[in-house]
Amino acid sequence: MNKKDIVKNNKKNLPKSNEKKRPSVKSKELKLSKQLMTEGKYQEALLLLNDFEGKQELTDFDSLSLYLLKSSALNRTGNHQEAFKFAENAYQICQKLNNIPKMFDILVNLAWSLSWLGDLDKSANFIVQAEELLKKLSYISPSEYDKKEAEISFCKGCAYFFQGNADQGLECARKSLELREKRGDKFGIALSLYQMGNYYTFLKWDFDQALKNAERCQSLAEELNIGYIITLNFITLGVIYIMKGELEKALMYHKRALDKANEKYMIMTILNNIGNIYIQKGDLDQASKYLEDCLELAEQVKHMYILANSIGSIIEILALKNEVEQAQKYLKKLEHLNNQEDNKITKIIYLFSKALILKTSPRIQNRAKAQEIFKKISQGETISGEVTIKALINLCALLLDELQMTQELEILKELEPIITQLLSMAENTNSFWILAETYILQAKLALLTLDLKGARRLLTQAQKIAEKHGIHQLAAKISIEHDELLQKSSIWEKLKDSESSLSERFKLTNVNEQMKNMIQKRISGVPEILEEKPVIILVISKGGVPIFSKLFTKILINEEDIISSFLATFNTFSSELFSEGLDRAIFGQYTLLMKSISTFLVCYLFKGQSFSAQKKIQNFVENIKNNEDLLEKFNKYYQTNRIIKLEDVPILKSLITEIFIEKNI
Repeated sequence: MNKKDIVKNNKKNLPKSNEKKRPSVKSKELKLSKQLMTEGKYQEALLLLNDFEGKQELTDFDSLSLYLLKSSALNRTGNHQEAFKFAENAYQICQKLNNIPKMFDILVNLAWSLSWLGDLDKSANFIVQAEELLKKLSYISPSEYDKKEAEISFCKGCAYFFQGNADQGLECARKSLELREKRGDKFGIALSLYQMGNYYTFLKWDFDQALKNAERCQSLAEELNIGYIITLNFITLGVIYIMKGELEKALMYHKRALDKANEKYMIMTILNNIGNIYIQKGDLDQASKYLEDCLELAEQVKHMYILANSIGSIIEILALKNEVEQAQKYLKKLEHLNNQEDNKITKIIYLFSKALILKTSPRIQNRAKAQEIFKKISQGETISGEVTIKALINLCALLLDELQMTQELEILKELEPIITQLLSMAENTNSFWILAETYILQAKLALLTLDLKGARRLLTQAQKIAEKHGIHQLAAKISIEHDELLQKSSIWEKLKDSESSLSERFKLTNVNEQMKNMIQKRISGVPEILEEKPVIILVISKGGVPIFSKLFTKILINEEDIISSFLATFNTFSSELFSEGLDRAIFGQYTLLMKSISTFLVCYLFKGQSFSAQKKIQNFVENIKNNEDLLEKFNKYYQTNRIIKLEDVPILKSLITEIFIEKNI
């Protein structure tokens, strides 16, 4: 679309001038550019502004407006280097004209550009100046004041994001959202929701909250047709689903973003993410295709960080495919890039890639060299948390290979400090997917030494982490794996009594598959989630006195027999579950889950998988906790030594029906 077309198509939306005299063509173009930007049409606005700038000599005021609009549009399209230059030009003219209202907007633009460019100290300085200036704008309306205060909060949120300061940043994002909601500023609301979605995705790793904000942002951005936010938010939604392990949805959102993206910087990010999704899906050929396209763009714009990352990712794929010759060619490219400039990130990616290629070799000396490089990366300065984590995972893989070959259990002792460091790194970098997967790895290593309770504790811990951070597919996989371990407990007990070989245990634990999952960042082999068959739910005092029971099964089972049988072994089960940090136990042919409420325990007996059962009992417990009247009823019945009947407490009957019978959770 050319400039004439843009003017023609948008003429009806042009704001009316308050002057009797018809505004100049220049004034029209500046106003139209501003209108286009409020609609999120930044590329069209930039086209008009570029044409306007080259036409003729401009007045200082027109130059000021032009540079300010261009810096805003360039910030919105991701070209922060150019945005900063135009904001600087505007700053100098503004000082000359002493235009205080425009100076505020310029300071915000300068701060925003510098946040993205990584100069956080200078960015903070401009934010402080903007805050001080806002105090002097006493003549503006309360609504306009709120608008500018929201801009400062949003800008602070941007700076805190790059500092990794999740708590203060999220507070600023929330404040900007509240102020924009107060004004009914839909465009601003969409921006703030996008920022909050990013905080929950990349720093807080609360993917359920991230999804709520991102979906709300998407709905609003599409209503307003703000292409820039729609595209960026598609990327955020895609990343959320990568982290949740829902790769088809992740791919769909990234491809939708790719269809809309028109900025090279944005396209590079999308291509890189799609490449990594395909790695996790195990489609290494498709992954290579997208990463090659990303690499080509990175070479065009000379973006060193993405360039090094893309080459590193391609080498990882080639190493997984065992295409060593091709990997060596890319390693030479990476070496050349590393020699070009003194960049710590490029250097660590180069070292890691070199070690990956050495690791593919069957020769012991090459694998030993790989091990030394991985150790060097893991024990050196943490330049990139992601690369350090990957080095630790590959160290574990090499030692496990050695353990399988030599059958020397002492190697497990060598693994202990590496896994401890991996857990620490994952926690410090909020890599909760890696944290949960590392606990699974630890559980499998515990099984190699026949420590069944230790393995179960670690699986319980892993599932709690996955559930807390919304990685639901992984949580389901862990739950099913825990169920299977319980079902096979007699097999494991027999192995304790026999002289079983380490090879047998390796096969039973499937630890090699776990290592592959961690190396490729994939959640594979999640079985179908099936509803459990409820048998009975009991509420008993912590001393073992029953207060309430509900039998679900239609099979002719004597409820009193089940209750008395359970109470006879109550101390054993409660001790196993609570003192051992476990979340389930086998009770005959049934599985038992127990949760505490105040001075009571809720016990749920069922047949089948535990995953959906856990959701139900948790929901049941939360509802009772949040209902003071219901909790008081339990206390009253316990004190008077009475048993609650469903007909006596309608709300309890309603809860049981909704959660366990109708399954509305």
